[in-house]
Amino acid sequence: MNYFNQLSQFERPPGLTPEQLARKLGVKRSTIYAWISRGEIRANKVGSSRFITQQQLDDFYLKRTTGEYVDMTYANGPVRS
Repeated sequence: MNYFNQLSQFERPPGLTPEQLARKLGVKRSTIYAWISRGEIRANKVGSSRFITQQQLDDFYLKRTTGEYVDMTYANGPVRS
């Protein structure tokens, strides 16, 4: 077994960064972070970086297509008194 082949497996990113996903979906980076913070799309945190796997992206699409999802990105938040 070659040590360097093993090392390269661990250096690959485990998914897309929020920035890469934003470019792929055609939305702003802040929208991706808002979805993550509200739990609408799951993301893994490795150190200070976040990554979204293909399975997490598939789950997000499934939620949106089945009607279990309501996009609150631009809606007003709760009323506070």
